[in-house]
Amino acid sequence: MTSLNRKNLFQKLVTVAGIAGVSSLIAVPALAELNRQTNGFNQSGDRVFELADNQADDETLPKSPNLPTNNTPGRSPDSSDTPTNNTPDSSDTPTNNTPGRSPNTPTNNTPGRSPNSPAGGETSPSSLSSKDRTFVMQAGQLSMMEVELGRLAVQRGSSAGVKQYGQEMVEEHTKANQELMQLVMQKQVELPAEMSTQNKALMDRLSGLSGTSFDAAYKQAMIDSHTQAIALFQAQSQQGQDPDLKAWATQKLPNLQAHLKMVNQMLADTSQPK
Repeated sequence: MTSLNRKNLFQKLVTVAGIAGVSSLIAVPALAELNRQTNGFNQSGDRVFELADNQADDETLPKSPNLPTNNTPGRSPDSSDTPTNNTPDSSDTPTNNTPGRSPNTPTNNTPGRSPNSPAGGETSPSSLSSKDRTFVMQAGQLSMMEVELGRLAVQRGSSAGVKQYGQEMVEEHTKANQELMQLVMQKQVELPAEMSTQNKALMDRLSGLSGTSFDAAYKQAMIDSHTQAIALFQAQSQQGQDPDLKAWATQKLPNLQAHLKMVNQMLADTSQPK
């Protein structure tokens, strides 16, 4: 090979080597950048697939019924049970907005009068005034004593008239007590269950007597008892406030007056000389 040929060959080799060197310098960074982008794409692609899988899993799971659908600004997501109507429920609220008046206050606004009080100062059918209650208690005591003394007269009386009178008192006043009991049951009042101390003392005194002594003491007791009963029943028939008790007292008054007349007649008969 001639020197000229060797020179040309050398130049070609140098040129090829230079081109290869430059290409390698260019190719290496380019390959590195391509590798980095490829890895990033792979990672991004993996992330996309991961998010897609998670979204698919979420769609297959049942949706919680308690998740609120109301996205109103300012409202907590957990406030699904909170009523959306913030206006106070007026269904049970009385419409009476009068200042100073309770919602449950009755509509009766009459000053000084209870809402349940009867109109016009009348007494309730199930209650009695103090005066009517006093009448019931005293009438019950008198009738009870008349019955007990009448039984004692039947047992210890010496004359037929005293025995007969005593039996009549038992029947008459037992009936009167039953009527009075039925009457006051509707008015939340109970008759006395036992005799007063004064009446018990009279009963004990007559129980220690017999014969004519008993007859005389019994007649006087009947006069005193019926005189007191007549005054009591007359006052009730005129001044009683309960119409039922007033009518009953008026009805029984003639019987009491007849009883007093009978005992006075017996007393007059025994006082006359035979």
